[in-house]
Amino acid sequence: MNKKFMFLPCFPCLGSLVKRVKVEDAVGAPLAHDVISYGPGLKAVLFKRGHVIQAGDIGKLKDAGNYFVYIAEAGGMEGVHEDEAALRLARASMGENLSHTKPNKGRVNLIAEVSGLLKVKPDVVKRVNLIDDFILVTRTNNTGVRKGEIVGAAKIVPLTVEDERMRGVEQILEGNKPALRVVPPKIKKIGVIVTGTEVYEGRIKDAFVPVLGEKLGNYGLAIHESAVLPDDEEKIREKILEFREGGCELILVSGGMAVDAKDLTPTAIRNTGAEVISRGVPTFPGAMIMLAYLDDIPILGLPACVIPDKRTSFDLLLPRVLAKEKITREELAEMGHGGLL
Repeated sequence: MNKKFMFLPCFPCLGSLVKRVKVEDAVGAPLAHDVISYGPGLKAVLFKRGHVIQAGDIGKLKDAGNYFVYIAEAGGMEGVHEDEAALRLARASMGENLSHTKPNKGRVNLIAEVSGLLKVKPDVVKRVNLIDDFILVTRTNNTGVRKGEIVGAAKIVPLTVEDERMRGVEQILEGNKPALRVVPPKIKKIGVIVTGTEVYEGRIKDAFVPVLGEKLGNYGLAIHESAVLPDDEEKIREKILEFREGGCELILVSGGMAVDAKDLTPTAIRNTGAEVISRGVPTFPGAMIMLAYLDDIPILGLPACVIPDKRTSFDLLLPRVLAKEKITREELAEMGHGGLL
């Protein structure tokens, strides 16, 4: 075999739908699958499905390691072809704000049509994947996604599947639909309070607002109002209440979250009368974050690591908060599993 190229056919038990033959015996017959060459930095289609094999193709196929190929039986390929089956699998699984790509080699990608919160039913995905020949792959439940991102994929393993089995999988998905969907932000008006006397006095430049603006921008949102305050517990409390009265639907309070002499933000949030869900979550970085609700308005106390670290507890909680999901203490405790970011 030419070591530069490899073709790795992965077709278990195709039954009587297709036939495996020597390439010499396949001349004049259409391929039942794409033939792909693999090599270092290379993945190229040598021959497309349906290509009628010519005598001159035999050498090319063998150079790529293909001494056998699959062709359709004389009666044609029965059942549901992999591309159609993958398309049906994708359509049966997807909910609102999702679209899909055209099938390619038995795979269809699911695409987010809006930025927001990806909701997945893991038990339904598992149920599908326990059925031979059907593969449904998604990103993790409660992940924040951007418009245009691939959030899942449907794949069929063999070249064809029986229509009866295909309908059975569709029934499972239709009965539990949707297996996945994207929830766009339901919060629009966001207030940001930056705390720190050194920032208030102009000794250093604020870095929170630009970072938070960028993160919110990923969901098509912008900061409605912002304020910079000194390390003054009462002023922070008053500004939170002022933002609440001004119609802010989410209030982000940054700084003053470390356990030291400047640890004033958590007390200020508590003194507004807000219900504190948790002061700290089992996630690194971002363990010192605080989540509270004031008249159902979420308040997040953000630690300094939100500025330098690309992904923190804030990035995990933000899409759910924007979707107006009420996050419980039990759910925060579960974040410890996979909490090393």
